[in-house]
Amino acid sequence: MQTRFKFRKAALAEDIRELGNPGIGWYHVYTFVLEAGHAFRPVEEEVWLDDACMAEQLALVVIDIGDFRGCPLPREALAHIRDILAFFVGKGKQVILRIVYDREGKGRDREPEEIDQVMEHMEQVGSILRDDLFHILVLQGIFVGNWGEMHGSRFLGQDNICELLNCLYRATKGNCFLAVRTPAQWRLAAGCRWLAEGLIEKLGLFNDGIFGSVTDLGTYGTDGGKRERLRELAWQENQMGRRPNGGEVLAGDCSFMPCLQAAGEMAQMHIGYLNSVHQKEQLEHWKKERTEGKGCWRGSDGLTYIGRHLGYRFVVRDAWVRRDYLHVSVENCGFGELCQEAECFLVTEESWQGSPDSVLEEPRYRLLDTDARMWESRRQTVLTCRLQEGEKRGRLFLQLRRKQDHRVICFANRGAADKVLLGEFADG
Repeated sequence: MQTRFKFRKAALAEDIRELGNPGIGWYHVYTFVLEAGHAFRPVEEEVWLDDACMAEQLALVVIDIGDFRGCPLPREALAHIRDILAFFVGKGKQVILRIVYDREGKGRDREPEEIDQVMEHMEQVGSILRDDLFHILVLQGIFVGNWGEMHGSRFLGQDNICELLNCLYRATKGNCFLAVRTPAQWRLAAGCRWLAEGLIEKLGLFNDGIFGSVTDLGTYGTDGGKRERLRELAWQENQMGRRPNGGEVLAGDCSFMPCLQAAGEMAQMHIGYLNSVHQKEQLEHWKKERTEGKGCWRGSDGLTYIGRHLGYRFVVRDAWVRRDYLHVSVENCGFGELCQEAECFLVTEESWQGSPDSVLEEPRYRLLDTDARMWESRRQTVLTCRLQEGEKRGRLFLQLRRKQDHRVICFANRGAADKVLLGEFADG
């Protein structure tokens, strides 16, 4: 007589622990100045990473090339840029890269006179990035403007913005996310009839004025006030999914932004990364707050709550078997979505008659037909697959790995390590 096995769901509880998943989280800023006529020091002598820096998955690398605004970048400068990136990659970090001509709010004085020179610099930088684009999360800006933030420049008309974005997109072979400073600039680019095919899907935002004023210090215009802010937040909620978006938070003119209100707005913006030291006063305010409500986050400090919801955060909420089909409900509790391609596996640890002592040495992995980039923020996605014969006994797990480097993306379930236990089949 054939033994019948019944599926018993695991205890699927959410955990508040830090997951350390790639492409999201806190970052420090590291600034490098390429000076004409000076020998470049080894990167190890220019930057020091303390324990807090080493714990972060990301690094915002700012490289000032203003000394070369009137000429091509020399070979030595390009080699130093390559060394800078290699240093951070060697430390296990993904890089948010910003190339600038200005760090003093004097963009017009520090940038090239002609747009062709900017484009030549883009092509030069792109040529040394192409082999390592996977390690760059996003390229912020188009080199020009005060602090590289796309204001205070002669090259910010629609034609110039599109020309520079097209150049940067070509220089990186279309394999890197790009970002502009404001929603208005994004829409300006999107409205360009000769924007490169595929570019708009790779174009996000960066915002270094989050909560600094009702307009995020001009991010949402200067005249619309609160109503304009609400419109732009709603627009970002609809348009900015599956794109890197982040920046810096600031204390407002009159008060601090409360944690849960901040979390709600950052979810609308799909925020995936933030400066971990700026602005200290606002971050300290969140640290003193305590979250309310039910669930595992009750009583958590606000800074921890926000930090652990940056980007994607996947929790398996339920798993059940019906008529030989396995159904798994996954909720993305984070502010944003996964931006890089990943593979999701059903993992079977087979045992006989439900005995944990008889687990086979080699688990079996089956690739599931799902795209984790489509697991939307604040939504549940149900995965469904027909179970094969060998999967109807023993334990079932779910595992997610980033496709290019096979790095595990952890689920935020209690007890989950490299994979989350869904349940097991035992004698019915």
